[in-house]
Amino acid sequence: MSTARARTLLPVLALLLLPLTACSADPPPPTDSGAGYDDVATLIQRTLDKRARGLRTHDVARFRKALDRSDPGLVQEQQTYFDNLAQLPVGELHYEVAADTITPVEGSEDYWVEVVLSLGLDGYDAAPTRTRDRFLFTRSRDGRRLVITSTTDHAWETAHPGNVQPWDLGPIRVERTAGVLGIFDDTTVRHAREVLAAAGTGRSDVRGVIGSTGEDAPSGVVVYSLRDPAFLRGLADRTVGDPDRADGLTIAVPVDGTDPGQGVASYRVFLNPRVLDQPVGVLGRLVRHELTHATLGSRGRGAPLWLSEGVAEYVSVQSMAPARRRLPARALDLAAGVRDLPGAAQFGSADAEAWYAVSWWVCEYVASVYGRPMLFLLLDRLADGADQAQVLPEVLGVTPAQLAQRGVGLMARTYSGQE
Repeated sequence: MSTARARTLLPVLALLLLPLTACSADPPPPTDSGAGYDDVATLIQRTLDKRARGLRTHDVARFRKALDRSDPGLVQEQQTYFDNLAQLPVGELHYEVAADTITPVEGSEDYWVEVVLSLGLDGYDAAPTRTRDRFLFTRSRDGRRLVITSTTDHAWETAHPGNVQPWDLGPIRVERTAGVLGIFDDTTVRHAREVLAAAGTGRSDVRGVIGSTGEDAPSGVVVYSLRDPAFLRGLADRTVGDPDRADGLTIAVPVDGTDPGQGVASYRVFLNPRVLDQPVGVLGRLVRHELTHATLGSRGRGAPLWLSEGVAEYVSVQSMAPARRRLPARALDLAAGVRDLPGAAQFGSADAEAWYAVSWWVCEYVASVYGRPMLFLLLDRLADGADQAQVLPEVLGVTPAQLAQRGVGLMARTYSGQE
């Protein structure tokens, strides 16, 4: 993902409270802890099933029956959530109560409990994602049901970062074109046409260079661009570099955040709103860079940054005429002093933009001398932290230092007009 390189609000209508209805077949909730909260879990699951069905079928009345409608603030907040999901291509959605987490609130008839949401975006996720949240349930007025009275537990959420999506946080604006799902807000949606166009053509351009990755990936791509930083703040320690400084990020969305072994449901792209006013060519290049990461997915995970970022830069410029492939001036200043391939310290420095360019030209050198497929072979060979000091001589016949110097040499010759 790029770091130092050019790299809400739908109107919410006031809701009228629906009349409360009783379901005489439902037994009343227990008044004490009981033995294992089996009855409580059953009633909570019924409420969650009602909520899920309302969301799946766009039935707002059914959805609101799962809520404590005596709280106008909750109803309004949840209406925003309902409106957000109604815009998404939801393929699968259901809740499951984590019965072992049911915790009674002392001195009340309320219960905190963790709930698991399985949500799959049709055409964009290889599998539904499972995320946890903590809801508060209370007895309904008729005493026969448990209804949701809060979906927010700040302390719990602080302890479980990276557990939310933009549609969980506030109003979103969704725009779509073939194969691209754009998530915007009222301040960024005016750029939707340019973003969707860049992502749509970028998907084809990137796949034309990379070819098949061998992964069973969904065909569509999700692109976020929202000004509220709350979503990115939840990604602490889950991205390379500082999300607040990034012009673009590629985000791996796990199938289950509590079980890494289940793999990744999809790779989504975030564009910082500050890049949306860039010329179309600059925006397109940034989008192709991030789409390269998203398309490669887990391939090359653990490879050195110079290779993963260099490949993304290399792919991002292939659809451009050579004369339009801009290079930061600082990269040429660095070239004479480059003695080795850059590492994490260089990518985190003030010269990061120049080091991205150096990495790009190392990859240009590999592709020009050994052929483009060698870049992807190197990703495979250098994955999982393999020792590049051993792999590069075996595969290319050069040391890391020699490769770096040959890459910047090609860069200097190209931009000085020499052969």
